[in-house]
Amino acid sequence: MDLLLEGYFQDLKRLEEEIEKYYQEYLTLNQVFISDKKDYEQILLNYGTEELKFTLGFLTSIYKNIQQKKYSVIDSIFDTIEHSGEFELSIFYGNRILEKFKGKEADEYLIRLYTLKRMLNALLILDDRLEYLKYLIEFIKTSKEFFSSYSKLLKENYRNAMDFYQFIYVYYLKFHSDDEQALGSLIKSYNIKKLMIENQLLPYPKENNIFQIINIVGSYLQIEDSFVALVMDIDDYIKEFVKQIKDLKEFSKKSPSILELYMQQPFKKYINQFLTNIYIMGFEEEYHKVSQIFPEIITIDHKLIVEINEILMKDPFKEKKLLSLKDEIERAFNNLSLDKKESVLYVYYNALISVFYEDTEFLTKIKKEIEEYKSKLKNAYSLDVPLFRILGVQGEKEKAKQLANQVREQAVIAGKKFLVNAIDDYIKTELDA
Repeated sequence: MDLLLEGYFQDLKRLEEEIEKYYQEYLTLNQVFISDKKDYEQILLNYGTEELKFTLGFLTSIYKNIQQKKYSVIDSIFDTIEHSGEFELSIFYGNRILEKFKGKEADEYLIRLYTLKRMLNALLILDDRLEYLKYLIEFIKTSKEFFSSYSKLLKENYRNAMDFYQFIYVYYLKFHSDDEQALGSLIKSYNIKKLMIENQLLPYPKENNIFQIINIVGSYLQIEDSFVALVMDIDDYIKEFVKQIKDLKEFSKKSPSILELYMQQPFKKYINQFLTNIYIMGFEEEYHKVSQIFPEIITIDHKLIVEINEILMKDPFKEKKLLSLKDEIERAFNNLSLDKKESVLYVYYNALISVFYEDTEFLTKIKKEIEEYKSKLKNAYSLDVPLFRILGVQGEKEKAKQLANQVREQAVIAGKKFLVNAIDDYIKTELDA
């Protein structure tokens, strides 16, 4: 038997028991503290006559399509349901499909598995953790039964294994904040998909590892001081990302619609955050390759952040260039959300402080600017970082330390580990020195 699939089967058995136990504990806690549990079965009670007629008519159409085309039509059904953001309806329809197709034939197992996958994705978007655990257990049990009965169907079992490890990645991350276990699950999913692509079991580059690589690098950055991170060769993942972006863009010349997903939010934002991370990590060449291959993916805020860093690190006329960038930032703000404005200002003012470190009069001026922006931007607590840096430079170390600790508390609550680490480093090197 394939070693990857044997390991997958053992993980199915082990995690079924672990997650069932955790689910019972989580269920008990929710019964005590949360009384308004979402009931997706009652969703039709709020519908008018016409809506109800359409919903039930669509259900008849779903049954007919699945009976004719089997599991191959499941994704297009859920794409139609979720096109207008009806993720709660996905759970309702999903339950109807699970009730209707209960057989032990391979096709009926796969109908249920594809349906459960889409339900789990919808529950992630709805942030319904209790129901996510419930259907994750159902997905594991069904995958285990399918493997026991149809272990020779390699392509189908590989795909189930890939999805399983992706869901386990979410489980460890969301329920246990265990970055190492999450990363391990993600790498298993990545390796299985990579194997499928190499063996032409998936239509590459339509199917690719782009988002898995983004998650792997993000998880790596959370645990970069750990043993797991030390034995990882993160360079290979980043180079593979560049290759797959290039292949995807090349394929889009024949099929332009393939890029639509990558240009939509939140996926575009997700890719830009990844590009920011690899740029900061020192993979400038890879960053510039992606920007040249796929320039339309780069957002305004991301361009500004990279430009600020490039000026700070490389430009001999950095003082003049940074100051001249202010007008460009102001113009860009007409098209940026509040959190993007905060990100750009955070990078910009920290760069200014690094350059004008000895100009007390100028620091006082930008301190007033930052305070003005803080009054306009709701909860922009990261802008307190350049503020406490200025206080430190001006000799008010106690005030700086007090503000730094306040920002640190907010960053911990928000789960912003990078900001927490940056503040810790600053306190240690500048304020406690």
